[in-house]
Amino acid sequence: MDYNDLEKENKRLKAELNNRDTRKKEKWAKRVRITKKISANFLGSNLKNAITDFFTELEEKRSVSKNTVSELLSALFMRITRIGVFLILTSVLPTLFLLIQVYYLRNQNQLITGQNERLGQQTNLQEADRRSSMLFVLDQMIKDVTTDGYRNNGKISKANSTRIIAMSKILKPYKYLDKDTLITKPVSPERGYLLMSLLESNIDLGKMIDQNTKQTLASLLNFEYAELTKASITGIDLKNLNLSHTRMEESNFIKSFIHKTKFNEANLKNTNFSRTDIIESNFMNANLKNATFKGATLKIVNFENSDLTNTNFTEADLIEVNFKNSTIKGAKFDNALVAPNWMDLQEENLNSDNFNYLENHYKIKVHNKKGILIAK
Repeated sequence: MDYNDLEKENKRLKAELNNRDTRKKEKWAKRVRITKKISANFLGSNLKNAITDFFTELEEKRSVSKNTVSELLSALFMRITRIGVFLILTSVLPTLFLLIQVYYLRNQNQLITGQNERLGQQTNLQEADRRSSMLFVLDQMIKDVTTDGYRNNGKISKANSTRIIAMSKILKPYKYLDKDTLITKPVSPERGYLLMSLLESNIDLGKMIDQNTKQTLASLLNFEYAELTKASITGIDLKNLNLSHTRMEESNFIKSFIHKTKFNEANLKNTNFSRTDIIESNFMNANLKNATFKGATLKIVNFENSDLTNTNFTEADLIEVNFKNSTIKGAKFDNALVAPNWMDLQEENLNSDNFNYLENHYKIKVHNKKGILIAK
């Protein structure tokens, strides 16, 4: 390679180096412009100018005037405030959107819940409809059993005995709509209808013996959860019946004889047991608000954990009655017959509020080794 060629190559390389330097400077200049633009957008023109003035004055005069410092602080405060507002907006908006989403999801869940409730109501209504379709069979069976009882002086055939036992078990409780709302606890109106029909017949359920099991018909029949509101069951014997969980509000048991019968967890609000003999029967956890036992004779009767609010026991025989953990506020015990140590027993069995009610309203007058509750 001669000298001319080397000279050309040298020029070419210099030109290429110059081009590279130029491109590099342009890149740096571009980066600086972008950085300045970003910093200007972030800091704002006022803050940027204030900072520039601050350092220029510091460099030239070696000191900064109060006015320059004031402008810098003012621009800085304004910028921070604007950034704070921006941050608040950026944090509030997602929260707001989330709340809106939760609101719509809640409405959707309510709609789904309402739909599920309607489906549940539909299921219960189908069950109620199925039960009501059995009323024809139930009516015919009761007619056959009643006729059989009248013909045979209160006794029924083995076949009819088996039929009513099976029917009492088939008629299971369910929920139904009451004013567009499902009742809270399942009941069986059909069992209540069967019970009332048998009580009004000539059949003595307590004496009738089932030929298959050799037990009384009353002990084999299932009347749990029966619904029998506002029923009139006066002067009738109820022996060995299981009436637990029944709904019998405002029913009338005046002058009846109740023996070894269970009313556990039954709803007996406003029920009348006046002048009724109740022996060896159980009312545990029963609702007896505003019920009446006026003049009733109660022997070995258990009211444990029952609600006796405003219940009337005026002139009742309460010598062998268990009131353990029951609620008796507002109850009337005027002239009720009790044991002489009845108050001491109630102090052990009742909570302080209920015992204080007794102690504040009644005292015991002992006569012929028996106590009589007298209102204070």
